[in-house]
Amino acid sequence: MTNLIRGLALLNVAEVVSSLGGEPDALMRSHGIDPAAAGDYDAFLPYDSVAAVIGDAAQELDCPDFGMRLARKQGIEMLGPIAVVIRNAETVAAAIEGVSRYLHNIAPTDSTELIRTPQAAVFTFSTNLRRPAHHDQMIEKGLGIAMDAFRLMIGENFVPLRVTLQHRRIAPMKSYREMFGCPVEFERQVNSVHLPHHALNQPILGRDAAAMALAEKYLTGMRPDLAIADHVRDMTQRLLVVHQAGLLSVARALSLHPRVLQRRLAESGTSFEEILDDVRRDVAWELSATGMQISQIATMLGYSETSSYTRACRRWYGESPRQLRARRRAAR
Repeated sequence: MTNLIRGLALLNVAEVVSSLGGEPDALMRSHGIDPAAAGDYDAFLPYDSVAAVIGDAAQELDCPDFGMRLARKQGIEMLGPIAVVIRNAETVAAAIEGVSRYLHNIAPTDSTELIRTPQAAVFTFSTNLRRPAHHDQMIEKGLGIAMDAFRLMIGENFVPLRVTLQHRRIAPMKSYREMFGCPVEFERQVNSVHLPHHALNQPILGRDAAAMALAEKYLTGMRPDLAIADHVRDMTQRLLVVHQAGLLSVARALSLHPRVLQRRLAESGTSFEEILDDVRRDVAWELSATGMQISQIATMLGYSETSSYTRACRRWYGESPRQLRARRRAAR
């Protein structure tokens, strides 16, 4: 189940693409997605393909704020049962914590967090895209949906203290003002929405405690192994940097016994070895574009010998490490 997201991620995408003069069915099919799956809670789609649909729509339709436009159309409805948590939690803080706890059930590659600082309450959003080509659009869509949630909980006139984005500006400033209503800072450390502390304690009006209990029971009962492979992948990427991306180190970091980790991965249709190989392949792709020496890349990937990397590179890409490096540098 690695790198999958529910079909809700493309809710209303056909409507937005059509309004801009595009052909949504052809666009989705070009990325291997059945248009009937768009908006379907029970369908699982490759996250990279979903991101490609949104990113290509932005480029082909000359609509750099496509992600934010889609967020307005989707709202929190694209979160499925998590929308019930947002509407029926006791307070804003409880709703945010609920989203952070259950989001992996809808989008295993996405994560949110609430951080309390002396100045403000900071809501952060991140996504672990395997191919970062359309990362910016997905981040702006995610924060746009967060804004819909905040205005539903706090009030339709809610304006954040500030908003930060890790990427550079990709759309006109007018689009960001319309979406967030406050200053937006680019190329920062995190993707975040800053709220005043008092907003966290605001009760959610009209909440239904019974509906909240049912939603939590449903979300808690969903199989956690749907996301385990993504957690392992993320941790493997982190530990690969410090040459500690082995099964024992990853299991320890996730507070799991290695045998338990392997069993849960097997239940979700993969293995640690497959994930490590996948991570190495993607890291090799990125490092090859930098012009780094082949021996250095091999070391960064955790290979004790360059020949091991050479064999892996031919298996992944059908070419030698030098050929891959030349191709990637030429493309960049």
